[in-house]
Amino acid sequence: MLRKQTSEKNPADWFAFAEDRLKCADSLWKHEGLTAAGIEILQEASERYLKGYLVAKGWELVRTHDLERLVKEAAIFSPEFAQFRKFALELTEDFFAQHYPGEDTTETGQNYVVLRKEAGEMIQLLQRELPNYF
Repeated sequence: MLRKQTSEKNPADWFAFAEDRLKCADSLWKHEGLTAAGIEILQEASERYLKGYLVAKGWELVRTHDLERLVKEAAIFSPEFAQFRKFALELTEDFFAQHYPGEDTTETGQNYVVLRKEAGEMIQLLQRELPNYF
């Protein structure tokens, strides 16, 4: 856990928060399997990695949980991010379906293994784009 003053303008802080959440999502998956919390934590990790990337590129922070929007913004800086639009849409939908009661969750998380793999691929792209942070 980070024990310091953090800044939303510091990409390293975003990446540290993202890494922590990704480790938690992986641990939860390993020990509990598919859970609503695991979906939420994977989404939060992906969101923070993307926001860290965008902040590093000079982007003005937008408070959103919409990964598709963030992937579109990232694709402005590197067109390779466009390949993650489907991933971003599905994980965002899964996130909101289980975030508050009232949604149909019968198919939520059905592609978790694929989503986790694609999150890893997106993170690898981000690391190639910003090696000085990793």
